[in-house]
Amino acid sequence: MPHIEPDQVVRDILERLISISGRKTDKVYALMTLETLIKDLEPQFTFLKNVHINDDLYSEDAIKTVNLTSTLNNVTPTDLGRALHAIITTMNRTLGDKAGHFFVKELRNTLTDDYLTTMREMGVDLGLMQLEAEVDHLEHELTHHKTTENLENDA
Repeated sequence: MPHIEPDQVVRDILERLISISGRKTDKVYALMTLETLIKDLEPQFTFLKNVHINDDLYSEDAIKTVNLTSTLNNVTPTDLGRALHAIITTMNRTLGDKAGHFFVKELRNTLTDDYLTTMREMGVDLGLMQLEAEVDHLEHELTHHKTTENLENDA
């Protein structure tokens, strides 16, 4: 199995998040959301200060949307995984119920087995995250249904 460097995993996952979110909303919103999210998480994960989002939509070089100013290969895989988990979960929530429902599944389907294995080694199990998102979605549906039912009964 090929070894994938942590730098490459982070860069590729962030690129994919922008791409998927951009299709569900628009690219400007996806870029701004990810950039804000990374800044918000910097106090908890100081290494994220080395991650920069290029918001030049008119750039011909789409691969350079995510730039790393310093190596992340020295950061523990667990810390990188915790940061990626937080980013993926929050990006999923920002898309709302309808657009975000299959967000993790779509991300997971864009990755090779090597990436999925490396991410699991980092503590990020996209299969489990997908299941959690589906359970949250079902709980939200049930809560909404019960609230609507109670309002109708009170009327």
